Amino acid sequence: MKRLSLLSLLLVPGLAVGAANEGKLAFDKACARCHVITTQAQGSSGKNATAAKPAPIKKRGRNIDLGPLVPQRTPEQLRTWIAGPTQLKPKTNCDTRLLPEADRDLLINYLAVSIHPTPPSREELLRQQLKEDLAASRAQKQRKANDSSRRSQGKK
Repeated sequence: MKRLSLLSLLLVPGLAVGAANEGKLAFDKACARCHVITTQAQGSSGKNATAAKPAPIKKRGRNIDLGPLVPQRTPEQLRTWIAGPTQLKPKTNCDTRLLPEADRDLLINYLAVSIHPTPPSREELLRQQLKEDLAASRAQKQRKANDSSRRSQGKK
């Protein structure tokens, strides 16, 4: 019994990665020819930094950035749009008819996850900590050198 639960816990991260990859495939299949999605910077309060001032929709040719738009919509609104964009906006060029219904939830999950910046890896965090420690050590040595030079100047 314990082996089975341990095995299932080991497989869960792999399943999450698989779902993210399938969501990316669904995005590529249904949306990528007209849309891009960029990560949105997080503010210190955990909200999007662009929440106070809505970011403009960036257009590069036909590519409309969905990054600023996704946080402004509920999952249900996204689901409704993906199910039938022409029902909500008849003159839209969005065409999700070829997207199977099973892929719609994967696409919504992918949109929700991909707008958040990826957390730094452990190696990046350690490298950043090392830089901070070295800078603090150098600053401390510089202060000691300045203090000793001031003392020697005062004794003359």
